[in-house]
Amino acid sequence: MGHLYIADDNEEFADYLATVAIREGWTVTICSNGVKLLEKLRSDDGAAFALVDINMPEMNGIEVIDDIVDINRPLRIRFITGGSDVTLLAAKMIASARSLSVGRSIFKPVTLDAFRKLLAEEEQELASLRSRTQTS
Repeated sequence: MGHLYIADDNEEFADYLATVAIREGWTVTICSNGVKLLEKLRSDDGAAFALVDINMPEMNGIEVIDDIVDINRPLRIRFITGGSDVTLLAAKMIASARSLSVGRSIFKPVTLDAFRKLLAEEEQELASLRSRTQTS
């Protein structure tokens, strides 16, 4: 399985997602804000999936996009929020315009079955990214 980075300032929610992901075979890193996410993404390597909350302190999900572009590793991103879908749409459009690999947005709360399905989808996407990176 792949490496999942969860960037969310809601500690209980992040722990829930991490527990599910670990049970599904993922390696998980939890970051409480965008600054910590970027630090971890830069210090690690290999293909990864980042689940990024839009509303976080210090550096939110939209602010993270510009710095993620400079990270040289296969990376998939999905944005998540418990708030407005307008912000999610903006984040997805900005990230896509910068040629980032972005999946469908997610709304809180996320059910167990929906999150398991999302993880399975992302594992397939990461496998595709890995093979494209190896052939390049």
